[in-house]
Amino acid sequence: MPRALVCAQAFPPLLKQAGGVAKDYLALCRALIDGLGWEVTLFSPVNIRESGEEDVTRWLLTGQLVHAPATAVEASTTVGVALFMDFFSVTNALVFLRLLMFGGHDLCLIDDSCLRLAPLMLLRSFGIPSIATTHSDVPSHPLYGQSIMPKIMWWLHLASAFFATSHATVANAYAKSLWDRYKVPVHSVWPPVLWSEAFRRPLRDFAAAAADRRAKWVQRFGFSPRAIFLFAGRWSAEKRIHLLIDAMPQDCGLIIVGDSDADYADEIEASAQRNVLPERGMLGAEELRVAYAASDLFVSASTCETLGNTVVEAWSSGTPVAIQPVGGHLEFVKDEENSYFVDFDDSGVARKRLSSIVAAGVKAAVEPALSEMGEHFRHLNFPAEIQRLLLDPALSAKSKWRAMKGWRWMLEILVRVILLLACGLIWPFTSVWSRAYFAVSCDPKYRHVPAGSANEPDFESKPSGSNSESCCSTSVSDSHNESARPLVHSESSFV
Repeated sequence: MPRALVCAQAFPPLLKQAGGVAKDYLALCRALIDGLGWEVTLFSPVNIRESGEEDVTRWLLTGQLVHAPATAVEASTTVGVALFMDFFSVTNALVFLRLLMFGGHDLCLIDDSCLRLAPLMLLRSFGIPSIATTHSDVPSHPLYGQSIMPKIMWWLHLASAFFATSHATVANAYAKSLWDRYKVPVHSVWPPVLWSEAFRRPLRDFAAAAADRRAKWVQRFGFSPRAIFLFAGRWSAEKRIHLLIDAMPQDCGLIIVGDSDADYADEIEASAQRNVLPERGMLGAEELRVAYAASDLFVSASTCETLGNTVVEAWSSGTPVAIQPVGGHLEFVKDEENSYFVDFDDSGVARKRLSSIVAAGVKAAVEPALSEMGEHFRHLNFPAEIQRLLLDPALSAKSKWRAMKGWRWMLEILVRVILLLACGLIWPFTSVWSRAYFAVSCDPKYRHVPAGSANEPDFESKPSGSNSESCCSTSVSDSHNESARPLVHSESSFV
């Protein structure tokens, strides 16, 4: 039975910090184990036994999933918390090396972890094919240009793509962007992810529950909106949820579902008004599926999406989207064909655009393409697509390595030796300077998380924006000034 090593710093229950990515790797494990018959070793700092997923519990009991706990580093500021894999701790280095030497893994899939350059070089030196995914667009975040550390981490991250057997991303649009801007090749693109079977079920299965949910929303609004808009996702500054509120037509209603550990989330929770209803809390798959079906239009002003799972989820629920026309949003959305583009940077223009969409008939104006896209995603064979798009190219490279003879095999041995020696130099050097940086940095502040114990931080214990002390002079003075917000609550974990 084939075995995969999956290195993932995000996995349920880490949904507030990195919901989309955590769900992606849950869906990947489901495809590998239940869809393709693989066994999986999950090298992760997350306490996956608290995932709340029945499949995870079953896999652990049957041995189809083995958890190799990793230590992590948690970065926190007054506006959020991020957690990332600490590849260069002594503990993680020894565990990773043991997994490569004695784990019997046929390939390794590694997520958007920062400082993954040396691990990818080590995988290549052991002749284990690797699939490394880049799913974050760090330069799109406002603070990228205000600190040298995110730049260093980002360029090292880009360099790591050249050592992966297969460098993957989540959208062709983002793959083209990586090549156009940095000349970084992308060999594979993930199939669209539906992380729960709830999104594959027929629309009729949720019709009654959706009608009931909508009726409750209308009752809470206190009036009957011409249309109900929905935002669902992480409540962090790069999602620009406040622009959705500014653009909302008075005769329509906006439901905002989600959570985070950022002060920005407190602002969103406090933004309730006549036609804006924040509902703080992360929803399970079926609850989220009902929320999509109960709304008329999903809206997003985010400019940092490399795909946006919510678009696929909304379409699978029969709901069109109105989104900022940038980044991964361009992958599937066709304006006024299957959904809509709206420029939320200008609230007046966006408000008029949303009003015109409602007046024309939110769904009627984009049928039948909307229904066709929903049918396509609901019936997509995700495990087969994972096999075709991700696994086969990497395994093919492994077969070519084994078939090498003569001078080609000698060259292959030389490459592996050089990479092994390079790792021997890079690993201790990076370990020393990263420990030093974690120790002296005060914005963000870092703490080490014991192996396999990472979980969502308690909401009550998150840093306070107004009362927390800092050893640095940096402060966040304007809650709506995005350039003043640290990057720590982004899914990328480049801090």
